[in-house]
Amino acid sequence: MTDAYDPELRRLALALAPKELRACPGVYVGVGGPSYETAAECRLLRCLGADAVGMSTVSEASAARHLGLRVLGLSLITNSAPGDDED
Repeated sequence: MTDAYDPELRRLALALAPKELRACPGVYVGVGGPSYETAAECRLLRCLGADAVGMSTVSEASAARHLGLRVLGLSLITNSAPGDDED
């Protein structure tokens, strides 16, 4: 699905985000869950280009796009993946 997240809304959100939020674009990968990823899974997802991983946003965005809605996804990263401190 190309441009699942509306490019215009993405640009607007980044332009309006306060500097202290350290907002940045990234690649969000959806997994089935409901568990945290292992260190090996995190390494694989990172190799595939993932910047963040979650369980519900992708399926919700897909459903919204199917309905013809414009979609903007915002994620608050609250924990780092196993092995992130090795970078």
